[in-house]
Parts: sequence; structure tokens; C-alpha cells
Amino acid sequence: MIKVNKNIFLIPGSLKIPNKESFPNGVIPQKTRTTHKMRLKLIGESKYIEENKYNDRYKNTDIRNALKKIYKNKCAFCEQKVEQYHIEHYRPKKIYYWLAFSWDNLLMSCPTCNQYKSINFDIDGTLATYINNEANLNVINCNSAKNDILEVPKLVNPEVTNPLGLIRFFKNGSIASDNRRFIYTIKTCKLDRDYLNDERRKLLDIFTRDIESVLIENSSIRDQKNAIRAIIKKFIRDSKDDELQFLAFRNYAIDKKWLNDLIKDSNN
Repeated sequence: MIKVNKNIFLIPGSLKIPNKESFPNGVIPQKTRTTHKMRLKLIGESKYIEENKYNDRYKNTDIRNALKKIYKNKCAFCEQKVEQYHIEHYRPKKIYYWLAFSWDNLLMSCPTCNQYKSINFDIDGTLATYINNEANLNVINCNSAKNDILEVPKLVNPEVTNPLGLIRFFKNGSIASDNRRFIYTIKTCKLDRDYLNDERRKLLDIFTRDIESVLIENSSIRDQKNAIRAIIKKFIRDSKDDELQFLAFRNYAIDKKWLNDLIKDSNN
């Protein structure tokens, strides 16, 4: 998990409130009108209506494209790069029905994390409620910070909280934390599941194989050192490439000097 930079005020058109502030030219797209009409319907019913016509509203193309660009096609929780993904509600729409079409409540998730997270959303504070008035409606796309203060959610929102220094990894790819919110998130989304651990560990396995190969292929110490430097530089360069998956693990490995350990082990 890494910190995701998302501008909550750069709202996709289909999610905007259809007023003069959002559309100063007076031209309001039909998709915007339709989504808002359904938003008001959910608020009026005080519940989420589990029907395709409602589910499709937060899956509009402009929303999908915006999230794909922000998340680089990676899961908000496990950082796995996926072709098929879910638009996940940080606060579950079945509980927070008024936030079903709210920009700051929408994340990108892999199918597995989405399934495990489900409607799990424990809080330490007071459950947020919605009072239907114009003031609340106008900020419905970017009011998560206020709700966070009230509720104190246990689940980490990677768009809000930077995991740096709050999670740790092991060379076998497993993940852990001493922070209670990250402990809850790791457990809820099962971020320590075998598949993810194996995929993270493979990054070190590949590094080790590359080191072992250059030690065999190059007879001189000088050539070996130059080849090893190139491999290290590539690993560091990849750790800064936000298009790649598992950046948190890559950077943790560099910070903890695991690469040096792996090189020493390969030389023995």
C-alpha cells in the first residue's frame, strides 16, 4: 500500500452537482443530471437501492478513466496491477447510501481485496449521518475529511493516510504493522495472503537470480561489480516507477538494505 495522490476537487463530470458553480456555462450533461437524480432518490429512500441502474452510475466512463489514471491500474490496498478491477466504496454504499456517487469515496480495488473488504468498516468514533440540505449536498463529493474526524475509521484510506513508516515487510513477502489501523486494514483486506506474499517475494528472487547470473557470466571482479551496479540501479529505478506494482515493498527492501544482503549471500 502506498499513498495515492488524488485531487478530490477535480470531480468527474458525471458526479458533479448540477448547478452554476459546477457548470458556469449553464450546459449540464445528461449523465450528470441522471446521476444526481438517482443520488437524490437514494437520499430520499435513506438506503442504497441494489439495482443495475444505480450500480452503473459510479461506473461511468469518466469516473473509470479518472481512477485508472490516478491509481495506474493498481489496487488501492494491495498495489497489485490488474486488468479487471472494481470501483470500491471506501465507506460502504449499503451503509453510507448518500455517498454512493461521491468522488472522495471511490477507490480502485482488485476483485480479491474488494471481496474481503466488503462492507467491513469499523469505527472508533460516532457514525456519520446525512442531513439533507443544500449545504451538505454541495460538498457531498469532498466531505470525507469531516466524516473522518467524526468517525475515526479503522480502515486506512490510501488517499488520506501515508503508509510510509507504518507498515513493514519481510523478505518472504509478508506484511505486518504495529499501527492498529493498518493491522485492521491488513486483516480486513487480507493483504498478508499467500498470493501477494509470493508475488512480492518474487521481486527479490528475480534480483538474486540476476546477481547470480552476472557472477557466473563475468569472470573479472571489475566486470562483476559493474554488472551488479547496473542491476541495483534498475531495482532502484523501478522502485520509483509509479506504473509498477508493489512499490511499498520495493522501497522497503532498499531502505532496509536487503539488496546488499542478497548480494553477499550470492557471493558465498
